[in-house]
Amino acid sequence: MEIEKLKQDKELMQELQKKREQALKNGSIVELYDLLDTFLLLDKDEEVDELYQAILQKAFDRLSSMLTQGERFDLEDEEQRYVARGIYEHALERWDSGDFKGAGELFLILSHMMPASLHEAMMLPLGLTAKKVSLDDFIKEYVEKEGLDEESFFFERLTPKAKEFMAQNRDLIHQELQKAKKWAR
Repeated sequence: MEIEKLKQDKELMQELQKKREQALKNGSIVELYDLLDTFLLLDKDEEVDELYQAILQKAFDRLSSMLTQGERFDLEDEEQRYVARGIYEHALERWDSGDFKGAGELFLILSHMMPASLHEAMMLPLGLTAKKVSLDDFIKEYVEKEGLDEESFFFERLTPKAKEFMAQNRDLIHQELQKAKKWAR
């Protein structure tokens, strides 16, 4: 298998280790994600864990700074797009592990910081986590698989059932959004 050959290529592995060290030093979340994807393919769990922790640290540091300055994500900016990806993926991870409250809080923050084009894609998980709907059910029932953009970092194509859920649970979602106003006081 081709991947096994790559794992045995000492020169490649040394080069990847150098890039890993440099990315950790530079702190570029884009570089960290590029390496994470490579190490995932190579099944290098230790490096994956280290890179993912660095990504989360950078993402949450940047998020904190943005919240303090009242900024929103500009997804045209590559670094900000990857910061948003890190926060979103962490929210999905928490949701998948059954931490509905933690996931919901992250979706609440994202719903206020993402561009209008992704507002609904953040609001739906906010409502679903409040209702304790599983991540698997979200993907199975509320994400439109046809025409799914493989390059997108976010589940943004929603089914008609998702729109029904949003309409039927408008009050619940509004209550969840009010939590942000309480934080701002």
